[in-house]
Amino acid sequence: MRHACLPLLLVIALAGCRPAPEPEAPAPAAPAPVAETPAPVPEAAPTGQVPRAFLCRGNEPFWSLDISTASALLKTPEAEIPLIGALEATGTGAYTFRGTDEDDAAVVEAMITPGQCFDTMADGPASPFGAVVKLADGNEGSGCCSVEFGLDLAAAPAFDAATAGEAAWTRYLGELSEAIDRCALDGGVATEAVTAAWPMNHGKATVRLRDSGMDRFDCLIDMETGDIESVTPATGQTPVEAAGPLWLPARDNPPVLTCGRVERVMDVGDVVRAYLHYTEGCPAG
Repeated sequence: MRHACLPLLLVIALAGCRPAPEPEAPAPAAPAPVAETPAPVPEAAPTGQVPRAFLCRGNEPFWSLDISTASALLKTPEAEIPLIGALEATGTGAYTFRGTDEDDAAVVEAMITPGQCFDTMADGPASPFGAVVKLADGNEGSGCCSVEFGLDLAAAPAFDAATAGEAAWTRYLGELSEAIDRCALDGGVATEAVTAAWPMNHGKATVRLRDSGMDRFDCLIDMETGDIESVTPATGQTPVEAAGPLWLPARDNPPVLTCGRVERVMDVGDVVRAYLHYTEGCPAG
């Protein structure tokens, strides 16, 4: 019986020596989903601000149009044309500009719409506005625009002297308006702002002017005749001057202001004579 069992044991032993089957390779893992890069979002206006200027560029043909609220500068390979016009909101988020040159011979129109716009000749992030422009020669161009935001001056309240504080220099604004205008426009200073003004004895007044380099000058004027008697460098800063506000001339292009608050100084016929800029909350300087 033992001899009969040997073959069977041998078979069992040999079967146990066979290599085990290799395990099946796991299926390749599915590639991880690639996160999509979020598309650039058009630049949103800061609270209380609106677009006050657009810088638009286009290619084939090349053109550029720098637009402010009341003027623009068109540049092409052939010419540079200053334009007088108006930037207006359409109520749908778009803006229009129509301007003419000083001879009314060239007319330029632009439609500026919000949305991602990519320069066809350069890499970079999207611009927040696109533009279609009818150029002075009658041809049309398209391009992209960056935007400069500022306080909405058209919505600013009118200045009321009755609300000016006892320490505010603007409580004299009614009687000093003509003197301020005269000094600011004809005082021989490239006046950026009037920082204060005050009446003096013998019908005279002093108007403190500030130029773009932050230098200040005192303009002494005879309020009865309008004659400017002297313009001299100012020394020191009075508490009244430091308290503000700044008087800013209206000019053809109203100033672009990004902080503080504004009042409009009105003239006869609802004409804006100047802006008063209260700089609370603005960076020092």
